[in-house]
Amino acid sequence: FTWVPWFFMLSGFILFSAEARRPRAESVLGYVARRSVSIYPLYGASLLVACVLAKAQDASPGFLVLLLQAWLGQAWLPWVTEGALQMQCWFLSCMVVYWALFRVLYLMVASLKTLGHLLIALAIACALPWIAVVIVPAIAGDLRWYDRHTFGHTQSLDLAVVLLKFNPLCYIHIFFVGMALARLRDLLEPHSKKATLVKVMHGLAPAGYLGLLLLFSVPALHPPAAKLSARLSILLPLQAAVLLGLAGLPGAEPTAMASKVARLNFLEGYSYAVYVMQFICYHVWPESKVGLGFFVFLILSAVLAVHLVQKPAERLCSRFPDKLWIAPLAVSAMLGALCLVPDAERNGDIPAWRELEDMVVDIRLPLHMGSGSGRLINPSLLFRKDGTELVLTARRHGVSSERSQSFYDGRQVTLVEDTWHSEIMIGVLNVDELSWNAWLKGGTPMKLPSLSPWAGLRTVNNSKWNNLCVRERWIPENNTLLRLVVTGPEDARVFQRFPDVFGAPGVDVAFNSYPPLGRYGCGKDGAVSQMYLTEGVDPSAPRSPSFGMHLDCGEPDRAEKNWIPFQREGRLHFVYSIQPHVIAEVQAGGRCSKKSYSSFAPLVRLQARQPGLALRGSAQAVLVEDVDATPRLPKPHFLALMHIVDPKTRRYAHFAYRFRSEAPFEVLQVSSQLPLQAAAPEGGGQPFAFASGLALHGQQVVITYAAGDRDPRALVMPLQRLDVMFGDNGANSQDIAFA
Repeated sequence: FTWVPWFFMLSGFILFSAEARRPRAESVLGYVARRSVSIYPLYGASLLVACVLAKAQDASPGFLVLLLQAWLGQAWLPWVTEGALQMQCWFLSCMVVYWALFRVLYLMVASLKTLGHLLIALAIACALPWIAVVIVPAIAGDLRWYDRHTFGHTQSLDLAVVLLKFNPLCYIHIFFVGMALARLRDLLEPHSKKATLVKVMHGLAPAGYLGLLLLFSVPALHPPAAKLSARLSILLPLQAAVLLGLAGLPGAEPTAMASKVARLNFLEGYSYAVYVMQFICYHVWPESKVGLGFFVFLILSAVLAVHLVQKPAERLCSRFPDKLWIAPLAVSAMLGALCLVPDAERNGDIPAWRELEDMVVDIRLPLHMGSGSGRLINPSLLFRKDGTELVLTARRHGVSSERSQSFYDGRQVTLVEDTWHSEIMIGVLNVDELSWNAWLKGGTPMKLPSLSPWAGLRTVNNSKWNNLCVRERWIPENNTLLRLVVTGPEDARVFQRFPDVFGAPGVDVAFNSYPPLGRYGCGKDGAVSQMYLTEGVDPSAPRSPSFGMHLDCGEPDRAEKNWIPFQREGRLHFVYSIQPHVIAEVQAGGRCSKKSYSSFAPLVRLQARQPGLALRGSAQAVLVEDVDATPRLPKPHFLALMHIVDPKTRRYAHFAYRFRSEAPFEVLQVSSQLPLQAAAPEGGGQPFAFASGLALHGQQVVITYAAGDRDPRALVMPLQRLDVMFGDNGANSQDIAFA
């Protein structure tokens, strides 16, 4: 949180000192161009390399974003910043602005003729981050409001957080402090021989380092709203002490610490290259975990970049100082040319279209989102309006992890905090039957809409669905607290309670989520997933308010998920359990009025043979009334999905099953195993697939799923072909091929 602010302050200090010693008559553009020579060549080259890598991963941003980056403007637009390539180089956008304003700032600081005026200016600059991110939020009663920001989102709160984290105007006070420290150093020069001042200067850097060390290593000393306030340099006084102590007074002997630090000056030319190259090297590194080998690779890459790119570019620029504007223009042109090259197919290890047999195909769903990071997984579909409209939901999922020191139960512990960045995305599409059928035959995939965040989802208290209960597990053996933070709702099932009403205004969405954090917290056992229902959601207006109500059919202290929603004659039901087959009827307000129970003998026998397996529901249930297409069950019935999971390996086997269309809705048949494509997750591990949606499109069955938590897909087959899979064995076979 402090490297970039330190860099801003150091830059202001060095530039002011240089200008004070040797003023130069130079235009604003000339000054900016000359300073840019030290940063742009390496940045421009890295941007081109990053664009090539993003193309190879089907993750390149649009040309307008790249054009903005080529001219170092990415930090100005908060809806662009977190989606830019080489995001860690955002600070270069700030430096260009500060160089352009340097002459004005220099005259302002140089006009401070007395120590009193200078110290007042420093105090005001240091107070700004306290006012912006500590005092005002504390008065509003929400000191950590920024925690509700989700990376890549563009809601009002998200844009405000990004603005504070990256916008050049939010850091100009730090650059000013650096310049003011250089001015302070000049004003102290006449007193450089005073013994008291010499002792103070010798103690500044050690005191500053000690203060920073204590603040970073002792959780109780962390500044308020640390993740944002430290970034905006609430630590300015300590950092200023380090800088002023290492610089010393003009004409005075350098301090002992400054002399030792000076031995590392040879690294100056390479540290910037290491910073610029770090994520490029990480993306080409063959493993997600890094060790000594990675850092050796990073350092060698940085050295090569300095000698093959930066230094030759500096020599070239010195020969043509009036042609420096050509560099961003050339980078813009090359980025534009790269944009003409199609992105590589994402998940290239899995075919986008695969024909399993005649009229049975497995296809990739080309889901995409307008902005943000993460993967779209676990899709759910609903065809309505006689199949002419398709409603889609999916889960945006990403994972991050952080290790730090914290306090738990009165003791200092190691905190490992995993964050699941989760959000339900939604969209709607008019279905062209010819395009749909051509796609299934191997033609061009249908152009699916860009999915939007379900931003209108609210709790019953009209709060956003993003401040959820946190799960913690204490491991006393190694003094570690494991914390899981989930930022939003998870897997959605989209259905329609009154499907026979043409043009019904909205759809219904069932989803699981950790409970929203109430006034009195979550309690000891409250941080478990629960099921929720939202009715009347307009998929074309995801920002419109809709309220999630808790379904009280389960246990509040046990994880509840994988319920199967269905409706019969306007009454809403959920399959709560597969074996026994428990059906819960839901009344207004999420209250469960009654449950019905039944058992299916083959599943009973399966559980008796393999008691370690868990049988769970998947997706939503659909009513099948075309008896001609289902000769093995020639009567109306519900079609649903289930999966069998081995808890030891976390691998799945998926099946379709049929249950009676009238209470008590007992299971009638179970299919043979569904041929879903398994894939290994991005971080490595056992290949798996997870079914998440079921829909009927005419006489076609569409089963949606995610392969390896990274590839949204659909298995499509005729209803007649699925009927063939309901033979005599089904899931009671002893041989289950987990995937």
